[in-house]
Amino acid sequence: MHLYPYIFKRRSTRKFDLTPLRESQLHDIRAFAKTMRPLFPDIRVDYRLDSNVRNILPVKAPHNFIISSELTDGYLENVGFLYQQMDLYLSSLGLGSCWLGMAKPTEALETKLEFVIVLAFGKPKESPYRSLEGFNRKPLEEVAAGSDPRLEAVRLAPSASNTQNWFFVCDAGKIHAYQKLLNPVKAKFYDKFNRLDVGIALCHLYLATVEQGAVFKFSLKDVPALEGYRAIGTVG
Repeated sequence: MHLYPYIFKRRSTRKFDLTPLRESQLHDIRAFAKTMRPLFPDIRVDYRLDSNVRNILPVKAPHNFIISSELTDGYLENVGFLYQQMDLYLSSLGLGSCWLGMAKPTEALETKLEFVIVLAFGKPKESPYRSLEGFNRKPLEEVAAGSDPRLEAVRLAPSASNTQNWFFVCDAGKIHAYQKLLNPVKAKFYDKFNRLDVGIALCHLYLATVEQGAVFKFSLKDVPALEGYRAIGTVG
């Protein structure tokens, strides 16, 4: 499935038609989930499809990916990386989707993995697409240093409260990824979501790399320190 073009048109859906999707559509969605590439292959991740979640925000969808993961280094970045592929796949089907950071399962999960986040989806009441002019994003120079054509796809990645709390540095053909450090008050609420967001941005970088016909290689080694930021990894 060619997901790259949907980076430049996808938008979050918050108003859904609550009619359930056909079982054939759900079958295809489950099949795609088995093909998604992880950022960290050794981290165990699972999901459950459910029609109901508890959400303090007024967003209700007919279907929800209730995503769980093994709790280990990099698990949040891995979840963001994986399920942004699903987010874009749903967009490619003409469906709407939305990351629900404040939602919780209504029932106990039948897994030893820990609940992480919900990705809601279904038929949108409005178009799930927008023009490039419709993106409210920071200019590239605020989220990246150096020049690489793949960074525009990164800039358009969704993030919690549209904070784009990441930074990418071009270095001799490599791109180093960082997460901005927050003060203790903001970190208490946003750190989890910002780590997911870095994974989402890395997913866009992965798809842009593949679009160029190159191999996406991610490494945790030899990432230069950057004051005020936490080093995430390097894309070679």
